[in-house]
Amino acid sequence: HHWYTDLLSSGIIGGAGAVLIFLPQIFILFFILGLLEDSGYLARGAMLIDRPLSKLGLNGRSFVPMLSGFACAIPAIMAARTITNRKERILTIFIIPLMSCSARLPVYGLLLTFLFPDKFLLSGIILSLIYLFGIIASFVVSTIINKYKKTFIKVEDNSSFIMELPVYRIPKFSNVLKNTYDNAYQYIRKAGPTILVFSIIIWALTYFPNNNPAIPNADKIETQELNKLVDAERISNSYASELGKLIEPVMKPLGLDWRVGVSLIATFAAREIFVSSMALIFKITDSEDNLNESLVNAMKDAKIGNTDKPLFTTSSTIGLIVFFIFAMQCISTI
Repeated sequence: HHWYTDLLSSGIIGGAGAVLIFLPQIFILFFILGLLEDSGYLARGAMLIDRPLSKLGLNGRSFVPMLSGFACAIPAIMAARTITNRKERILTIFIIPLMSCSARLPVYGLLLTFLFPDKFLLSGIILSLIYLFGIIASFVVSTIINKYKKTFIKVEDNSSFIMELPVYRIPKFSNVLKNTYDNAYQYIRKAGPTILVFSIIIWALTYFPNNNPAIPNADKIETQELNKLVDAERISNSYASELGKLIEPVMKPLGLDWRVGVSLIATFAAREIFVSSMALIFKITDSEDNLNESLVNAMKDAKIGNTDKPLFTTSSTIGLIVFFIFAMQCISTI
């Protein structure tokens, strides 16, 4: 097992996968937007929502990108290009990452399971409140930036929302498909290389320098479990773990240590990686079906360094949830 095979499978193919995984969402988003726009409905929807959004410094065209931010921020930010006013476009892009994208659901699922084991209804209510908190935070941020726009956004504010309402008509599929294809191609051409490069950098940080660690009694362990132990040992002694230890002074006031720091570094590739990287750090070798349960048990037993202080307490877990609400999303978003 050489480093270049892992580079090819995890770094390059995984990086290309990170680019292409968003392509269906982007294609569907632009296709539906195209249908709504060509039918004449989008202009009416934007007009209806314009008045409440104008109080936040946005206009009706910001509504669709903000809404699609709950699925994924990447197509949402791309959809913001339909906003002609530069100030409103930048402001919309600023607040889209505060919408809880679908990639954060596995993270919230894990942390809420730890906080409220077997209380599914309560976890569901808290999850709804997390979404609501993100929306309220985006409104607060938008209001602050709009109030001090000369400090944050140095552009001329010549905002006016004048829209000619087109007649209702049946969309022309040839036009909609052509525009959808053009937008999807722009995503691959412009965002693709950046995502690929950063995916390879994150792979290298989590793979080197101890890329072939020795596992005691390796011959007595099943191949699948051995591979997971090798991955766990590799990431525990990687450059990413060194970075995690470097940012440990920042993690300590939060009641966390370098292990969570490494997982947070790995989430720059994609938010949902937090769960799998935590499983690697805590050397969980169970199958996908029991992964969450085993990980929650490992989190309950985890201690800070050589002390008896628990690593995951109610307050530190709530702190992590709040971090994920406010954290900028993955590298693809940036």
